[in-house]
Amino acid sequence: MTLDSLRAVLDQRLKGKPVVGKLWQLSQAHPRWAMAAVAVVVALVVWLASSAAHTNGTQRTYYTVKRGDFLISVVEGGTLRALNEFSIRSEVETMTKIISIVPEGSSVRKGELLVQLDSSQIKESMDSQEITLENSRFALLQAEQALAIQKSLVESNIKDAELRVEFAKSDLEKYIKGDWLQLKNDSESRITLADQDLERTRDRLEWTKVLHQKGYATKSELQADSLALKQKEVALSQAKEAQQLLIKYDYPKKRRLLEANLESYEKELERLKQRSAGQIAQSEAELAARRRTLALQQERYDELKKQMALCMIHAPSDGLVVYSSSTSGSYSSILIEEGASIRYRQEIIKLPDVNQMVIEIRVHESHITRIRPGQTSYVTIDSMPESRLKGHVHKVAVLPDASSRYYNPTLKVYATEVLIDDPLPTELKPGVSGRAEVVITNLHNVVAVPIQAVTSVKGEQVCFGKEAKPVPVEIGLYNDKFIEIRSGLKEGDNVLLAPLLAESDEIDLSGSIVAAKDYEADRKSTPKKRKAASKGTLIQGKPVVTKPPTPLETLQQPLNELRRAAQPLEPPLAALKQSAVRGAPGAPAGRATNAVTSTGRTSVQSP
Repeated sequence: MTLDSLRAVLDQRLKGKPVVGKLWQLSQAHPRWAMAAVAVVVALVVWLASSAAHTNGTQRTYYTVKRGDFLISVVEGGTLRALNEFSIRSEVETMTKIISIVPEGSSVRKGELLVQLDSSQIKESMDSQEITLENSRFALLQAEQALAIQKSLVESNIKDAELRVEFAKSDLEKYIKGDWLQLKNDSESRITLADQDLERTRDRLEWTKVLHQKGYATKSELQADSLALKQKEVALSQAKEAQQLLIKYDYPKKRRLLEANLESYEKELERLKQRSAGQIAQSEAELAARRRTLALQQERYDELKKQMALCMIHAPSDGLVVYSSSTSGSYSSILIEEGASIRYRQEIIKLPDVNQMVIEIRVHESHITRIRPGQTSYVTIDSMPESRLKGHVHKVAVLPDASSRYYNPTLKVYATEVLIDDPLPTELKPGVSGRAEVVITNLHNVVAVPIQAVTSVKGEQVCFGKEAKPVPVEIGLYNDKFIEIRSGLKEGDNVLLAPLLAESDEIDLSGSIVAAKDYEADRKSTPKKRKAASKGTLIQGKPVVTKPPTPLETLQQPLNELRRAAQPLEPPLAALKQSAVRGAPGAPAGRATNAVTSTGRTSVQSP
């Protein structure tokens, strides 16, 4: 077979394959790499063909089934980190600079000084704020004194107004119950006296008339008594007239005047109280404003004082000093060093507690159902392979890790933390690589075979016995090397370490979960009318559940695709290989070179 014909066959068979097809497309796009790509593909196909040839030959590698103990565990690599880690950030609200910082990698105790930030601007602001604060205190003192004066003045004015109202009431009551009665009695007394004088004067005149008629009184005496009578009559009339004027005019006028004065004083008192209340409220509002201003200024001063204290950052706990620029992984991150400018809330130091550390691993979804918090684990550090530390599973993530989907969208892994219980070496630092083995269980006295001896035929797990016949087996737990056989094999049986490819066309190379005869039997027994369920399709009243592939089938699927692609090339490659062996200098005739058959993660050297 020429190189051109081989290239044509490869182009036809491998185009579109997951791995080899991409390599072949790359060779097509870059002709310079064509020979190198063809060489790689030919080497891969030769290896597959040699594996198939040795499988088809009479010499096969068998494994004698044994009964014994083996450990079921999950081994994953990860990174060591502290269980408790403090993030030291700048709490200064303005841009500032680092004056001094503790060297990276230092072990510090709780309370030790880690970072000193520049506080010169804060000190200037504090001095200015202190002056403002004193002015606010003086303004508050003035407002308090003004309020006290205003209250005292208002109190005096109100007392004066109340006194005037009281006097007005007293004057009114005095006039009604005292002065008026006295004036009324005086008027009546004058009328009574005038009336009595009039009667005496009238009697005297009558007597004088009698005496004048008898000649005992002169005419002048009679005229004098007549004049006196007229005077008494006028006096009585005047007294009565004065009483009428007093009752009709003087009394109402005087009383109304006193009542008006009382009413005026009462209204003035009410106005004074309202006016005083407004003045006091204004003074109190001004005092409250002064107090609020003082409180704000005091709060600002306290904040500056707190900012001044925050410029001195102390260790919240014991730990190892790690600069944030060493772990950020970003080219735009600011280098942490003396003189570097730091913004508000910027991370400066990470302070992990190296006394308690966990190794963070990512467990594949095929194993996550067997991982539980509290399971015993063993940890080894790559830099200290001779040491083994005991621990336990501390935490298992509920959902898959989203960051792993960026590189492989179909990969589902769960972040798992393993806490180390043994005392840690003093030189152990966070960030180093290691491996954690989570112990699932330890199987005792069970039948087990190498994991590559089990394959899938028509959706059924089988092993190939000594007569190259598939033996159905029931599998159990497994680790990286062995798998538990619960039924189908017994101690002392021999099984092939590699599954047959050329001797049987029934081996499942695609990871199918149902055989053809099983599908036909299920199709004939299924009614023609099927009910569509809300979640999935119902067959005979039961939902069809797709069985997920086992971890072994997942590992074998890419290899099976490469084997199917290489089957048409086996005859020409075998001829090409035989001619190359015969033509090799020093090669004995009739003997083939040793080949290595590899399946899964365990390799077996065939004789």
